[in-house]
Amino acid sequence: MSTTSPRPRRRLRAPLAGCVVTLLVLAGCGTTAGGRPATSRAADPVATATGPTVADDRSTPAVTTEPAVLTQVPDDFPLAAGFPATNGDDGTPVVTTDRPSWTDVELCGATAWSRRVPVAVTDLAGASYTGEAEDTRSRVLALYADGGGARHALDTLRDAYAACPDDTVGGTEQVYEVVEEGQGSATLTHRYRGADGFDAGLEVIDLVAIGNALYLSSYYGEGGTSAGAVADMVAFAERSDRPVRTAMAVFDSPGTDDGPTSTPATDDLSGFPLAAGWPADEDAETEEAGLTLPVEQFLADFPDYTCGRTTPAPEPSQVLRGQFSDVEDYRTRELVVLADADAAVAWVDQLRAFYDTCPVKHDGGLTYPVTVLGTAVGGQSFGVLRTTRHDGEPAIGLSALQVVRLGRAVLLDSSSGEGMARDPRAEGPRVLAGLADDAHDVVAAMCVLTEVGC
Repeated sequence: MSTTSPRPRRRLRAPLAGCVVTLLVLAGCGTTAGGRPATSRAADPVATATGPTVADDRSTPAVTTEPAVLTQVPDDFPLAAGFPATNGDDGTPVVTTDRPSWTDVELCGATAWSRRVPVAVTDLAGASYTGEAEDTRSRVLALYADGGGARHALDTLRDAYAACPDDTVGGTEQVYEVVEEGQGSATLTHRYRGADGFDAGLEVIDLVAIGNALYLSSYYGEGGTSAGAVADMVAFAERSDRPVRTAMAVFDSPGTDDGPTSTPATDDLSGFPLAAGWPADEDAETEEAGLTLPVEQFLADFPDYTCGRTTPAPEPSQVLRGQFSDVEDYRTRELVVLADADAAVAWVDQLRAFYDTCPVKHDGGLTYPVTVLGTAVGGQSFGVLRTTRHDGEPAIGLSALQVVRLGRAVLLDSSSGEGMARDPRAEGPRVLAGLADDAHDVVAAMCVLTEVGC
């Protein structure tokens, strides 16, 4: 892995014989071009819909039995889903192996993760792809005896990266940054800094814990000198990881949660903390402003003023709405409870497709482009930014929406104000992270609408 060795030399496009020593420990003998795996697993692709990123169920809250915890990676788990079928440098097959060479993470002279640190794994599988030039992709899936082990491993890794923002390996300064963080997940960048600043090398690392499984992925390419290129690489990694995250639902069961549970799922939303994290009503600057909860209809619907049309309509069993308004500060939250988690997943997919095709509105010299970004909140999520430009230049006016699904509940959390984003893809993750921080307690309360409960 990139955290154990300095950046490699630029490789030629010609195939290389034998094991290629690259930036990623995972791209070693037996898992990539130049070697055969000891044992291969099936790597059939699965649907590429955005999938769970934290412990989350995808079925109606009605538990009759508790499924056994999976302590071995199934032979048909699609760890290589989305990878090319063959490696680009020598044409050898891309496979999933029982013996990945990515088995540890070293940061600032200490082991942050391995087969035994911070807790022993019960099984490990890996897959990797090596392209013709600066393109290396690597994945590892580690299973633990229970969900507590997977969460502890994730927390240990995330804390280790945060505590080691830079390190010198092989004469090159390795720079690590946590760029996205959610419940049960984290995304980091790894760049290389010399006397003249950052060079082109860039690695994006994703960490995800679902049930008793920990998933680590690494995407290495070029773009380390540009904020926009970094954001694009982060988005690429998020899209590439979706099939694996979706498939990881198989590791999420009541048996993987070593904490207390309650009787799950009720449509009674009385007392639900929908306004948690918002300013207090008395903090509003004018008497007309403040909090309204519940509310039958918003003063302004996010899709209406963003896209000029209404979103696809679900068939909810319950809806709870609230809004906060103040001077240049307008916020809404809508909690929609559907019949089951499958219906919620399908609706979130429809919402993402809706915003992906949202037209750009024009008003004289003003335009309002819309940017859709992947996020890692709850079990399934994405974010939308509506920015303002005047004669092509960034202008004041910024609206953001985060859609979060957990179990059979979907939260639509929006905010509008006087902000400005020059580069939505680069600055959007920070804006959406602020929404997620404010809504932390709201998302946590949504667990009563999952199969596992709270």
